[in-house]
Amino acid sequence: MATNLFSKAKSTATAKTTDKKDSKVRIRIEGSEFFNKVQTLETLQDRMKSDKAKADMISDEIKDLGKEKWAEMYQKSGRNPGSVMLESVVSGDTAQVMFVPSDKYITVGAERAEVLREQFGEEIIEEKTTFSFDNDMIEKYGEVLSRLIEESDEISDDDKGKIIKAVTAFSVAKGTIDVMKSYGKVEDVMNEVKPVIALKNVEIVKG
Repeated sequence: MATNLFSKAKSTATAKTTDKKDSKVRIRIEGSEFFNKVQTLETLQDRMKSDKAKADMISDEIKDLGKEKWAEMYQKSGRNPGSVMLESVVSGDTAQVMFVPSDKYITVGAERAEVLREQFGEEIIEEKTTFSFDNDMIEKYGEVLSRLIEESDEISDDDKGKIIKAVTAFSVAKGTIDVMKSYGKVEDVMNEVKPVIALKNVEIVKG
């Protein structure tokens, strides 16, 4: 019997293997230079972790302030301001950062999607379903499916509904950031749909 399409595809797949060893070979390096470099690197990496944690915290604080001011401008003008520069001038020097809200949103599950639909309407959520074959059913009916027989009497009625699997993903609809005011107070909508926000060009400009 000819090899079915699923067996053929499986035979061409590259299997990933991981070699596990109980211990690593150790190579001794003489002198203190290597020791000092490793010691310095460890210190720098620890400092980088600490600095990143502090930077992330400050970044979140700036984003929160930016969202508040950006939403106020949006609410007043009635349209999406797009990317804006946040700035503060002290003693002639300007601290500035670009606040960049995007038309991308954090992932939402089915329950959260339903909450947003109830709060803002059906159009706030996009729903996409993808279909895939169930692996157990491929193993069982691979020969039949490879011959592309849609209504085969070789497949039991109980198994027909198991062959195709459906996965549904939910997301905030594209373009939502441009129509936030139509859903209510911009800042409230923004906090609910959570667009992805970036900060760019963080700098102090000397006066």
